[in-house]
Amino acid sequence: MRLLARSRSVVLCVAVLVAAGSAWAQPGTLRAYRFGNTYYVPVNDVASYYGLGRDDRELVNRAEFKTSFGHLEMEADHRDILVNGVIHWLSEPIMAERGRLWISELDILKTLDPVLRPGRLRKAGTSIRTVVIDPGHGGSDRGTRGRYSLEKEMTIDVAKRVNRDLAGSGLHVWLTRTTDETVPLEDRVEFAHAKGADLYVSIHFNSGGSAEGIETYCTAPAGASSTANFNGTGNDRDAGADTSAVTNNRLDGQNVWLAHCAQKSLLQATGALDRGVRRSRFYVLRYADCPAILIEAGFLSSPTEERRILHSDYRDTLARAIADGILTYKKTVDSP
Repeated sequence: MRLLARSRSVVLCVAVLVAAGSAWAQPGTLRAYRFGNTYYVPVNDVASYYGLGRDDRELVNRAEFKTSFGHLEMEADHRDILVNGVIHWLSEPIMAERGRLWISELDILKTLDPVLRPGRLRKAGTSIRTVVIDPGHGGSDRGTRGRYSLEKEMTIDVAKRVNRDLAGSGLHVWLTRTTDETVPLEDRVEFAHAKGADLYVSIHFNSGGSAEGIETYCTAPAGASSTANFNGTGNDRDAGADTSAVTNNRLDGQNVWLAHCAQKSLLQATGALDRGVRRSRFYVLRYADCPAILIEAGFLSSPTEERRILHSDYRDTLARAIADGILTYKKTVDSP
């Protein structure tokens, strides 16, 4: 049994949330309680705060809150939670304690709030003008491979299609590579900085036995482990065991909302399995000085998924979905 030591307020600025034609004012704080070394908030309080109604099923280990504008679904001891149609991986599992479900304060601030209130990310003077698309691997770094495909070839093909699909959008689009060349990770990040990138989107394909599906990564919040592996346990192999703050953490809210927009667009366009918005300290995410995501657009190791990816029409679908996700993000955060 965890001991409840003390409580504190989770400060979420008083705001008006407008969705589906409805608006309401919310209280400025939620009460967080410390269990061990982590602060948690009762899930019912969170749902009430965001106007998501009640879960009248009174289940101890599961909860679902659903309205016309918001949806949360979760299960005790799981780090994956469904938020508005997309799985998100949390920094801490949902906790069942004292007959209630609890979610960590960090996950409210760094995952739920940006997705449930993306309008709060809009700031005066914000305008998304320049996007850097990063085709993963290249040259001597071929990436993963399928039976008939190389990751480095698939990524640049999709990246060029994204560039094409964003033509006429008013965005300046740059690719970190346009040929089959080796580009060090440091140079990819520096390229984005030199171009004054407002968004950075890295495109990859995955490998993992018979696994299938699409996943999108953004930087893990300071103090949280990565969720790079499928079962959602802490995995910081990309950055040792260090969970301290990195350059990109100042953009945590924008990162997760961009990842949500891209993941949701890809799922809707392809019908692929949702492997979720995940967290990792990959180099190109850690040191980006703009909102940044890394998309794993499918598994070349899966014969079924590789066959889809080898079709030009499917790569068109992937590219259009990525472009649409970028434009959805831009529409949300651009100030009038």
